[in-house]
Amino acid sequence: MSPRPPVRHRPSPWRAALTLAVAILSGAAVAGSSPFSGVAFAQAPAITAEPALAEVEFGAEIRFQVRARSGGAGDPITAVQLLYRIDDSPVQNTGVASFQPGESVAATYRWRVTGVLLPGTEVRYQFALETASGARRVTPEQVVTYNDTRFDWRLEAAGSVTAHWPGGDPAVGRAILEEASRTVARIEGEFGIAPERPLHVYGYLRVADYTSAIATGGRNLDYATAAGLTRVYVLYQAENLADAMLSLRREVAKAVFDQRTTNAFAPPPRWLALGFSRYVAGEDVSADNQKALTDLAQNDRLLSLKSLAGNLPSTGQDRALAHEQSLSAVKFLAQSYPPEKVRATIDAFREGTTVDDAFKRGLGVALDQFELRWKNSLRMGLPQKANAPNPTPRPGVAAGAPSTSSGSGAAPVPGMSTGPDSLAFVDALFGNSVGFWQGIFGTSTRYVMVGTVVFMAGSVLAVVVGTVVATIRRARDE
Repeated sequence: MSPRPPVRHRPSPWRAALTLAVAILSGAAVAGSSPFSGVAFAQAPAITAEPALAEVEFGAEIRFQVRARSGGAGDPITAVQLLYRIDDSPVQNTGVASFQPGESVAATYRWRVTGVLLPGTEVRYQFALETASGARRVTPEQVVTYNDTRFDWRLEAAGSVTAHWPGGDPAVGRAILEEASRTVARIEGEFGIAPERPLHVYGYLRVADYTSAIATGGRNLDYATAAGLTRVYVLYQAENLADAMLSLRREVAKAVFDQRTTNAFAPPPRWLALGFSRYVAGEDVSADNQKALTDLAQNDRLLSLKSLAGNLPSTGQDRALAHEQSLSAVKFLAQSYPPEKVRATIDAFREGTTVDDAFKRGLGVALDQFELRWKNSLRMGLPQKANAPNPTPRPGVAAGAPSTSSGSGAAPVPGMSTGPDSLAFVDALFGNSVGFWQGIFGTSTRYVMVGTVVFMAGSVLAVVVGTVVATIRRARDE
């Protein structure tokens, strides 16, 4: 006998409706008798507040003020705090405001910013107020800019760069704007990396004005310095103009690099940031320093790149070596790998990834492998193309578009390294292996490969000729 299917009883619609009604009534009764009913949650009368104010006294303080009134009689405001953040920092700072507790208050917080803030810093602020009964109110966030109010600043903008200068000769502003813009154009043209936020460059004309504005927190002063992700300051003086413009290029490159790599987890390697800014600025390793790096590489006395990931050495000799190694390594990186791979490596640091993961994602090799190729190029004394001192972008390369050059000036075959036009046949002959060997031999790869082929061909030819000659002689002797 086959098993009978189970009988399913469909509930009566009247019974279902009755059950639902009982549940609703029961819930209402429970809610009405609950200590957490709407009456129990009645809010205390709200605090009313006028828009907060902030007044900047440059070189001294920022005064924050708010006026507020309690919403209930006999419920005075007993606590007022300033909440503020600096620029894009996620860290919220607090300060206890001065006021007389009462149902109506005028609270003030004076922040001494001497030696703390740089011109152009944005401070995002709001007030948190509380009454004796526990009622709270947080005012809307507002922004105040800590401007250098000693001067009547003029400004001129082009693309993503705005130059600020304290009046006077307009040629000063144009010179600063053009130098910074050319630096941005080089980064865009050579690596396809564009600023993600506008850059503001502030030019000072006197040493006293510059140092009083920039010398904060024990900062070591140079002719230019970058702060945050969007601001660069430069001391523009005719007698030191070359040094000032070099420093300006370096700091603009640093600001763009920081915009591209800043993350909440870990900074990119220090040697990479330093080498990138110096390379973009047009600095180069001198002939004497190049020879010294070659000697150190041959004797395995170079500092490891891993040791230069954080703070650089503090001693003079090692610190100077770290600076030269950083520039040399980034120059090798820029001239040995396609720009899209360099860009991918830099972009990977934004995610807070490890150095090895970033190099594998961008270059396809770990840091140790890259370092070995760079050091091998030094050991063999392979020449590199001289770095240009902030070249004007080549005609036909649009701003923001990845460059098709890796330093040779010739258009590359997609997926391959570039090389002299006279040796273009090497790419067709050896294919993708050219890119691999260029990681070891650098810009001389094609010459090395051609020389190797010629040597091997000559050796084979010598063996063949020798064999033929020996065979003929034996035949004659017989």
